[in-house]
Amino acid sequence: MEIPDRGKKRPSSGPDSSISTLYVQDPSGDRQISLKGARLSIGRSKDNDVEISDISASRQHCRLECIQGRWQLEDLRSRNGTMVNGILIRRQPLLPGDKIEIGKTRIYFDLIPEEESAAGPHEDTLALNTEFFLEPELEAPVVDESRVIDERAIFMRLLELSRDLCSILVTEELYEVILQNVIEISGAERGFLITVDDDDLVVAASRNIDRDVIRKSHIQVSQSITRRVLESGEPVLTGDARKDERFLSSASISNLKLESVLCVPLRIRGKVHGAIYIDNRFEKNSFHPGTLRFVSFLADQASIFIENARLFEELRNRQASHQAARQQVEELNRELQELLLAREVEPEQARELMKKGARPDFRHSYDRIVSRSPAMMAVFELLDRVIHTDMPVLVLGESGTGKELVAQAIHQGSGRSVSPFVSQNCAAIPANLLESEFFGHVKGSFTGAHRDKKGLFELADGGTLFLDEIGDMSPDLQAKLLRVLEDGEIRPVGSRDVVKVDVRIVSATNQNIEEQVRIGQFREDLFYRLNVLTVKLPPLRERREDVPLLVDFFVDRACSRLGRERPVIDPRTLYALYHSPWPGNVRQLENEVDRLVALSADVILPEIISTSVLSQKPGEQREPLRGTLRELVAEATESLERQVISATLEQNEWNKSQTARLLGVSRPTLDQKIEKYRILREESKGEDS
Repeated sequence: MEIPDRGKKRPSSGPDSSISTLYVQDPSGDRQISLKGARLSIGRSKDNDVEISDISASRQHCRLECIQGRWQLEDLRSRNGTMVNGILIRRQPLLPGDKIEIGKTRIYFDLIPEEESAAGPHEDTLALNTEFFLEPELEAPVVDESRVIDERAIFMRLLELSRDLCSILVTEELYEVILQNVIEISGAERGFLITVDDDDLVVAASRNIDRDVIRKSHIQVSQSITRRVLESGEPVLTGDARKDERFLSSASISNLKLESVLCVPLRIRGKVHGAIYIDNRFEKNSFHPGTLRFVSFLADQASIFIENARLFEELRNRQASHQAARQQVEELNRELQELLLAREVEPEQARELMKKGARPDFRHSYDRIVSRSPAMMAVFELLDRVIHTDMPVLVLGESGTGKELVAQAIHQGSGRSVSPFVSQNCAAIPANLLESEFFGHVKGSFTGAHRDKKGLFELADGGTLFLDEIGDMSPDLQAKLLRVLEDGEIRPVGSRDVVKVDVRIVSATNQNIEEQVRIGQFREDLFYRLNVLTVKLPPLRERREDVPLLVDFFVDRACSRLGRERPVIDPRTLYALYHSPWPGNVRQLENEVDRLVALSADVILPEIISTSVLSQKPGEQREPLRGTLRELVAEATESLERQVISATLEQNEWNKSQTARLLGVSRPTLDQKIEKYRILREESKGEDS
């Protein structure tokens, strides 16, 4: 096989002129290798066809492949890259005389050019000359070709390194790659990447020139130099550390016998969070200002990649925590539901069961919202991603689902938490006072305006304004609110001056706001302004697993408010509360529990539960009321009477005499009621079926 030599035929170098040759020069010596077959691997591992003894080479570094009669070189995503004729490559066709550089190793394809033969065979081809890197021109620039070539090589190396760092999302691996490149390019004997943890210095990675991890690395760096860099945010470069007047009192420099030291800070958003530290214990003045500029340049780039990797790991760990917590809660919910359906759970057992399900580790606190349900966990995960922003939030949910609690959580978790949180129900303001309430007024602007008054926007300036029931807002007020959101300015009633305001809007409604927009009851442009992010709260009937927790919370709070001992909750009571559809959601449950605590003695019995809670079975649709008031009252009374008699009979194991005494009726009357309402004992029901 003949390979063209830049347009000329290569003279035969042996009996078989079709076989190409590699001329390898590495620290182990010079040798020739004939290219036989269609593929040949090169690297530090013994598994390669061509093994090179160069610590700068990767185990599987590059590969030669013959394609359509022509050899091509491919870099196998090596750590330090592969160069052909001084240029980093990914894939490159080879011509006779091409020079392949891998760290300190030179490999020539087919022939060694005469100009290369004169050079020393083991000259370090990896070391990049950083002496003049980014040095400012103080005089009229004079073109120095060698200097331009050196800087170009450095920038190519930085470009390649940046590409590799972008793909690394594990901080430990990132530290290793950053440190290894700094050592190789600077020619340092040792290197350390140091981070700060609660004011303690932590050596996150350490390497020597042979890529070995340094033992007891935390005592191998100068604390004096590192602390100086971390506290001042300025780099330190010294060519003779033991005689440097800045560190004459440093025992660590003397004990470690340091000569040349370079330490530069790692900064994120102006804050120092670590340092890159390199040294040489055997040579003075190993580093120069160009090295300092290069390492500082690389440190600034590395800081960004380190922060990205840290945030990615934090997100990944949080997602794993959320997933594990969600699975645990779902399993506990299933267990609780099975027990409740079987009426085998005691209230204390339910409370302990639900408390086992720990919340995921959210970024912000939602402790005021009592929940362990997956539906609410999904809401918290969404809020975690947007709380820190200033974007408007629209909270949708039925009445009583806790929309204001969500609005307060958004405010408390944001950067506005130190400023006011102002809440207003738009439906509770008389139409003629809406503009004054929202924007304020000046004295004398209308009858009764005896003094200046700030509106809701001014009161909430710098903080959060929560507008509940925005669906009840008048068209005129909608237009004025839109202008405030667009311009950030309000004009108090009766004033000619405008007032600048900075307010985050959190709005809420229990109506179908999109339908209101469709029929023209709500402005479409205002809707899009408010609906940057939508948070939908599930009704209580879709998160029944929270009912035992909420009942427990409301009982404790009611007892604390009334100053009484906590009553015992009858299991039948918890069963009834769990299965109620709760059309009024958490607010209705709260009011019912307050009522039960107030009316109960030592035990909260199901007999005192409101008829409105008991009159609808789980999953049953409420029918519209029909008939006269007397008929409706009689129907409700009979329903309650049947439930009380049935529950008391079950409580007394169908001892009718005891049940009659407890209910205050005669035994014959009780028998009549049992027959009238067709109340059957559980065993009898099973036999009948």
